[in-house]
Amino acid sequence: MAFLGIFGNYNKPGPGVNKDDPPKAAPVRFFEILLRKFGQLVQLNLIFLIPFVVAVVLMFLLFLSPTHFMLQLPSGDGAIQVDLWVMYAVPLPLVLLSPFTAGLTFVTRNYAREEHAFVWSDFWENVKGNWKYFLLNGFIVYLVYVVLSFSIMYYYNGTSRSWFFYIPFWLCLVLAVFFLFAQYYLPVMFVTFELKFSQAYRNALILALAGLGRNLLITVVLGVLGYLVYAVVPLVGLTIFILMALVVFLLFSLVSFFINFTVYPLVERYLIKPYQRRMEEEKNGPAPLKEDPEEARFFAQPEEDGEEDEDDEDKMVYVNGRLMKKSQAKNHMQDQ
Repeated sequence: MAFLGIFGNYNKPGPGVNKDDPPKAAPVRFFEILLRKFGQLVQLNLIFLIPFVVAVVLMFLLFLSPTHFMLQLPSGDGAIQVDLWVMYAVPLPLVLLSPFTAGLTFVTRNYAREEHAFVWSDFWENVKGNWKYFLLNGFIVYLVYVVLSFSIMYYYNGTSRSWFFYIPFWLCLVLAVFFLFAQYYLPVMFVTFELKFSQAYRNALILALAGLGRNLLITVVLGVLGYLVYAVVPLVGLTIFILMALVVFLLFSLVSFFINFTVYPLVERYLIKPYQRRMEEEKNGPAPLKEDPEEARFFAQPEEDGEEDEDDEDKMVYVNGRLMKKSQAKNHMQDQ
């Protein structure tokens, strides 16, 4: 007998959601999906735990290295020592973990859309199909972390010597937050659209501003939960056991589901729906309502390589949560 659906049979999709039902409030839908998919989220977290453990082991081995590079930074009348090896060499294996977030993102995005996903097969299929973009983004995140974290630390210590250092300090802080917001959107765009890497980054950076309220909500909620674990859990004396259970069974899949549930409506509004309307206009003629000028002006859509009289095979279609050419869609369906 399956326990919480963890070891159940996922070869058969569920009944789905009735399209005629009136829409429910977002918090209600979030907890309904969370309860309905709890077993699958646990299974998804356990799958992601495999590469995570490998990355943690590599980080631990780097930490045990006898060579640590120490740096002294002036601070007031004295100086502080910074272990550059721990700050920048030890976290490096996390870059290798980034391709596996493709599978995590695809499954939780489908749950956010209230669509079915085969946890095991969809996870590994999307890791295999999207690893290049995710790995490249992992290296970019690492480089940005190195530059901005060192800059923030350096300029903050400089404020004890001159007020002028507050200017670059706050500038780097704002850039770090802005870049973090963009990271909420990149994974879901990588697994949803056939975009160039630069186009995906451009859209993510714009959505970091357009979805400022949602981005702040995600950051505040995750920050508060992290603080509660840090400040409240120790009071009950079960810190290590609660943290271990959270990491092993739910942490990664829950965070991914929460982020995708929050940001996907914005992605759908600015990227998917305008593109679908344009496809309908090409097929049936111009619609009576004009396209949102903000959407048309700022957001890059999936590529269409050809002129207005291009072959039907080169047109883009929306198949199983991903935009692709019709010819690619046929090949994709044949490979299933």
